[in-house]
Amino acid sequence: MTNQTIRLGVVGCGWAGCQAINAANATSRLNVVAIAERDPTRREQAGDDYAVPHRYVDYAELLDDSAVDAVYLATSPDGRLQQVLDTLAAGKHVLVQKPHAIRAPEILEMEAAAQQSDKTLQFCYFMHHFPHNRQIRSAIRNGAIGDPFHARVFGKYNFIPTLDANSRWLHVYGQKGGSLGQHYSHELNLTWWWMGCPKPIWAFASKHVLYPQYDGPEGAAEDYFTGLLGCEGGKTIQIDCSRMSHSDSGSVVELYGTTGAITNGGISRFKDGEFVREPIDEPIEIDHGELPEDVPVFYYELNHFAMAIAGEVAPDVDASNAYTFMQILDALYDSAKSGEKVYI
Repeated sequence: MTNQTIRLGVVGCGWAGCQAINAANATSRLNVVAIAERDPTRREQAGDDYAVPHRYVDYAELLDDSAVDAVYLATSPDGRLQQVLDTLAAGKHVLVQKPHAIRAPEILEMEAAAQQSDKTLQFCYFMHHFPHNRQIRSAIRNGAIGDPFHARVFGKYNFIPTLDANSRWLHVYGQKGGSLGQHYSHELNLTWWWMGCPKPIWAFASKHVLYPQYDGPEGAAEDYFTGLLGCEGGKTIQIDCSRMSHSDSGSVVELYGTTGAITNGGISRFKDGEFVREPIDEPIEIDHGELPEDVPVFYYELNHFAMAIAGEVAPDVDASNAYTFMQILDALYDSAKSGEKVYI
């Protein structure tokens, strides 16, 4: 595709969908021309706030709109697979919000459909696209902390959503809507990516349901999750996360190597009996061009998607990476449910 403006349709006008609209319209490469949202209040609010000309109730109507070149799916994962397949069958590129699916094999179906349609398929994990995070990854790949062997994530979101039609999936265990899948899968994915995406081997995890609002057959989603992931080469990632905690301790996203560590966005090293800090000054890997004065949170990800459609960069996250990471999430969730170590 040439460098002409890509006309984007956004399906789902919750928080993520509106952030995507804002980010897309802030780029010179994208323009949101259509939205689809069943909730009339959210549909009209988003349409008015961002001056979107075409507004649909059903996503199938958006897919029938010839003015739409590409689609951002900001819907719940329980219906995600069919929506991706339908979007690709309609001849449109697609960017898939996370959680990307309910189970990993669904990613393979999406990948096969993308190959058949010859359209761009990209999966969301917006932290991949922040320039500083990419600089950190480059520094690690260039040996700045030696051999990375362990990452640690600890975080708290401190919000339990209400149970309604739009948020039901957030309360059902296994639909990736609890403290791990909905919130801290971002940091888990980021540290695994920094580490070089080592092949996952096993997972062991446990969950705590503190404030259940769902009593269906799947059980209630986790409010606190703790897990350990084992990867090829003996590398490990530890995660503790909650969506409601009475602790005021700070969040931690750290990666430890044999000669240094990534802490607080820089390099920490124990040298001559004391800790020293080193900045990361790797070159910027991807040129996003002139940036707006206020950069929206999804700006780099949406701009990368447009660049991938134009053939300038590879999709990130691609289907292979999304599939492997969904295997990791599946294994952690399965282990926490069974109480047993799960091999991937």
